[in-house]
Amino acid sequence: FLRQVHQTTRRALSSWPGLAPLHGELCRAVLAIRPRRLSLPVAEQSVETVVLGLLGLPADGPLWAYVTGSGALPSGLDSLAYKPFLPVPLWGEATGDGRVSPPGCDDTDEEPEAGGAGKDDAARKAAARRQQDQADRQDSLIFNRFEKILSLAEMINVNRDVDDDDEENAKKAASDMDEITLSKHRRRPAVKLKFDLDLAPEAVVGTPLDGERLYPEWDYRRAAYHRDHCRVVTSLAAEEGEGWVADAAARRRIQRVRRQFEALRPRHTLLHRQNDGDDLDLEAVVRSRCDLLANGIGSDQLFTQFRKTARDLSASFLVDVSLSTDAWVQNRRVLDVEKEALTTLCHGLQACGDEYAIHTFTSRRRSLVKVATVKGFDEPFGPQVTRRIAALKPGYYTRMGAAIRHVASCLAERPHRHRLLVLLTDGKPNDVDHYEGRYGIEDSRKAVQEARRAGIAVFGVTIDRKAQDYFPQLFGRGGYAIIDSIASLPAALPKIYRQLVSL
Repeated sequence: FLRQVHQTTRRALSSWPGLAPLHGELCRAVLAIRPRRLSLPVAEQSVETVVLGLLGLPADGPLWAYVTGSGALPSGLDSLAYKPFLPVPLWGEATGDGRVSPPGCDDTDEEPEAGGAGKDDAARKAAARRQQDQADRQDSLIFNRFEKILSLAEMINVNRDVDDDDEENAKKAASDMDEITLSKHRRRPAVKLKFDLDLAPEAVVGTPLDGERLYPEWDYRRAAYHRDHCRVVTSLAAEEGEGWVADAAARRRIQRVRRQFEALRPRHTLLHRQNDGDDLDLEAVVRSRCDLLANGIGSDQLFTQFRKTARDLSASFLVDVSLSTDAWVQNRRVLDVEKEALTTLCHGLQACGDEYAIHTFTSRRRSLVKVATVKGFDEPFGPQVTRRIAALKPGYYTRMGAAIRHVASCLAERPHRHRLLVLLTDGKPNDVDHYEGRYGIEDSRKAVQEARRAGIAVFGVTIDRKAQDYFPQLFGRGGYAIIDSIASLPAALPKIYRQLVSL
């Protein structure tokens, strides 16, 4: 991988020399935030030297010669002889040679015969050809009121996607209709419209609720909050429910992620010339003795001390378990993929030692927003947490704003300097009442902004392929990731976390 980085960088800079100053600034910025690791094993230290060399520092040695193409690979050095190096955001991630293409569609359902005529289609209708004068009118759109669009849909060129209904339902609907209109569109529409049907602001019931955990809700149309509008009900996730077990491929991915996260584990750094410590610093003692004999002044900093360089971080993962997670995408159930991703992430975080919590959320109206704790901050990862993940079941709807506000308030109480909230979802915020469309998106966006103002970093992850229409508005530029293939979520979620904590 390092050799590929060197070759790719050299080719890019030779093709576009004007990028060299910008590349140099980026390398210096990465070096400024990269931890200095002074007590690594020999193999890992040689790899770290090459990494620093590729970022602009002086480097030499057999491995450096191999990476730059001027020598052979040192004997006895392979990927199993050392732990992975700390990731470099400038380089991205290494990819394997074998890429798994998405599974092809294997539809075995028989197609209906041409014309859609079935064996039960005994009834026939009389046909009549008629000229629709509305189809050829040149009126501009402003002459038509919006509420007339539905009634004129059969007469004007409205270009919108149509979801095919079940064949039996279509036959029944056709038999119930006295007249069926069929028409050809001779020209393409020049303008496409996209608009949401929404309730009037006064139609939203804003009566405050009673309870312990009440949170406001933002109404963008009134530019004001509904006070105590949502009730959050907290609980501990159940250990009995669905029976999910990681398969052999998932277990291999878990082991691979554990090895990658071990590189993020805080190290013990040896500090010299300390006022107090575990052992004498012989070099400092000799120097102090010489100074004392030379000018009568010696130093009291005569000790060495091991100090653990831990990340001052708390992370919370908020997972959507609404009814839509019971759906199947690319031959895999969404909730099962989320379970595998959470299990993989937990094993990785256990390897690196970071403090984290996992919550799930679902809702049914504003009076019941359920937030369940799968793992708390002070709870170790073990069989009990694994059973809770395996027992997760689909819930109801996705009232995202209240869940974000609750988890952010819990995260704000953590004593750590850095706090991270990662939201995993599979669709838009919605509920059975008025909480849908732009209303739900604006409230969720406001909750994200509130958390960021409180000093909490918020990042969104979704597997919804249509999320480009609303996810950038929710989390802002650089604050989200859209996973195209659901099968890649278990590997992508730990990778996203590693990138976030490395910045």
